[in-house]
Formats: sequence, structure tokens, C-alpha cells
Amino acid sequence: MISEPEMEGQEEPAAAVDLVSDTDRPPLLGRFAAKPWTWAAVAVVVTSAVWAGVLQATGYGRTSAPDLHGYRIGDSTCSNHDLQPLAGDLGSSSFGQGFPTVTRSTALDHVGCALIGTGTDGSGWTTTYTISVTVDLHKKTDPAAEFDARSRTEPPAPSGGSDGSSVLVYLDGKTRTTHPEGLGDRANLAAGQYRQSLFVRHGGAVFSLTVTGTNEWDTDRGKEPVNPDGSPTRLPVADTAAFSKDLVPTMRQLMNALAQPPSS
Repeated sequence: MISEPEMEGQEEPAAAVDLVSDTDRPPLLGRFAAKPWTWAAVAVVVTSAVWAGVLQATGYGRTSAPDLHGYRIGDSTCSNHDLQPLAGDLGSSSFGQGFPTVTRSTALDHVGCALIGTGTDGSGWTTTYTISVTVDLHKKTDPAAEFDARSRTEPPAPSGGSDGSSVLVYLDGKTRTTHPEGLGDRANLAAGQYRQSLFVRHGGAVFSLTVTGTNEWDTDRGKEPVNPDGSPTRLPVADTAAFSKDLVPTMRQLMNALAQPPSS
């Protein structure tokens, strides 16, 4: 048995008890209360998680995929058969296809191509016509708002050929834009003297059809003929106004062809 004097000579372990005592540290709420921004951050995280769950459950913010009406694109969109009656009325003896561009993704399928035909009337002039086609199938985002906004203005000229080359377009300031009915959901026909263009939206599918032409003199016949005042007898661009009437039926033919199921 230890005597009282011996106990007085020993150090009491009070300090060790105090190190683990809750009396020397603030309570949990007190510590957070000292930093109010911590509670704010926690509240934001919790609230965001709750709302994310609610929105996900209700489907808020989702939009349904645009209706593509069964359209499919292939590598031979610009064929003589699918671009009638326009290709036939151009009077070219033969046609060649420009190099097509085809891209496919989960959001958009795109094809751009051109049908090029050359003809001559025996006068020494050669006229080359280019029928340009683009088709965009929007799988996720509805193009209606953007397309309809453009319907209030003149549709833009094509920015380039199907092979990436630039397209020279002359505008005479007399382009007239109309909206043919019964062709998709919305159609814009821009008819001028040197360029004829038709743009159509049908659900998530957007089509464009344009015809332009260029004139070239056969240098083997000598110098290019000129008028008495020295001006050229023909402009380097061809007058395509007569073919404006062909764009609507040709677009119908193209859309019908792309709506057919692929051959097995």
C-alpha cells in the first residue's frame, strides 16, 4: 500500500486527461459556426444535388430528337438520275461528279457534292454548269429556329465547292426570294440572273440545291470576240435564270430519293 507522502511525490496524469477532453475544443456546431461560409458551401452542394435529382427524374431541360422523316445520306447523292429535271434541262452532253464530302457523327450527318456538266453550242463558247447539293441531318438539335430566322433574309451563297475550292458567284442585285409551299416544313427559293438556290427544311433535315455556270472561250478559235465598245460578248458567268423553274421539282426528286430505304 502506497503511503500518502509517496503519492505526493508523483505527478498526476491530469494533462493527459485534458488532451482528450471535449472541454478544450469547441463543439462541432461551434466550429462550423465560426466559419459561416462553410455552411453556405455545404448548403449549395446539397441543394444542387437535390435539384439535379429532381430535374433528372422529371426530364426537365431535355428536348426530343428532331424528326428526320426517314432521310438517309449516301456517297452518290449527286447523281444525274436524282437531280432531274434540272440536270437534263442544262443541255450538257455529259456530267461528272465532284469529289463528295461525307461526315457522320452522333449529332449530325452531312454530305456535300456537285454535279458538273459541260456543253457547247458550236459558237466557240463552252458553258460549264455546276449543281451543288448539301444535306444536313440534325440528330439532336432542331434546326428550325435558325432556318426560319434565315427565311426572313436572302439565303447566303454557297461558301465553297464540294472539294473545298472557292465558288465564284456574281450577284446582280436582282435576286428575288420566295417561299414555295408544299415542300418540307419551310422552303426558300432565291432566284437571280446568275445563281439559283433552293433551301428546304423538313424536320431535322436541311437541304440546299444551287446551280451556277461559267463561260469560257475556245482560244483555238483566236481572240475572244468583243462588242463594238470593247466589252466581252459574254460574261465569264452564265445566265441561269431560265433554270429557276427546275429547282422545286428537282428538290422533290432528291428528297424522295434520300427518303427511300437503302437497297440490300
